[in-house]
Amino acid sequence: MASLVPLPPFTPASESWDSYLARFDCYLQANELTEVSQERKRGLFLSLCGPEVFETARALVAPVAVQAAPWDTIKEKLRNHYAPKPSKIAACHVFYHRNQAEGESINNYTTALRQAAMHCEFRDLDDALMDRIVCGVRDIRLQRRLLTKPDLTLQKAIEEAVASEAAERSTQKIRKVNSPRLARKPVPVHHEEASSDEASSSEDDDVHQTKRERRKSKSQSECAGCGGNHSRAKCRFRDAVCWKCARRGHIAKVCRSAPSDTPPSPTRKCKS
Repeated sequence: MASLVPLPPFTPASESWDSYLARFDCYLQANELTEVSQERKRGLFLSLCGPEVFETARALVAPVAVQAAPWDTIKEKLRNHYAPKPSKIAACHVFYHRNQAEGESINNYTTALRQAAMHCEFRDLDDALMDRIVCGVRDIRLQRRLLTKPDLTLQKAIEEAVASEAAERSTQKIRKVNSPRLARKPVPVHHEEASSDEASSSEDDDVHQTKRERRKSKSQSECAGCGGNHSRAKCRFRDAVCWKCARRGHIAKVCRSAPSDTPPSPTRKCKS
């Protein structure tokens, strides 16, 4: 007989215990070992299950040696360890709250519902699956159509949902191909050449505008009391008397009074 292809060891993080046992049965069937003795099945399983499962089996059947324990006993103890039977109420709660996830196909959603229903012990699994599909699909238009069908069955619900998904994908492809590619039309810009006189006039206007802005900026920064570059409140001549107009608050340098032939002298207090 040809050499047997080894079965990968059990990995609890990526596979359920019942699934691994089912794969072990398939392994026996593929290699024509279904009719072998229980002792040989035990030996094959313990050789293929991996070191973690082997050590767990040793601990569970102790003080009996694992290689001497009955095969059915080893399977039962390992199932109770890796796959204890869940609460029926908890399993039903998970099932009835399982909605279709975003991006999840209806076939994957149906498979997930079947897995969630494994421990629910429904009397009519098809009716339970149909109800959950109708209530849990994301497409509200599909949900409305399913609710309007009086003779709906699980098979009809799945067929309707699959057809709706296929139609949606086809519609998106058609719209993507037929959608016009709108390109922005460039707005024509007409450049008119200005005459030499207009260009010269524009340059003169710019020069005058610049001078006015400079004078305005300068007047805003100069002190009205002395012409310095500081605020009026900080000027040391704010109480000075102008010898040109005899007014208090500025000096002659910045005096705006009209010039006169004989400038008035500032009034001074005489000491008595």
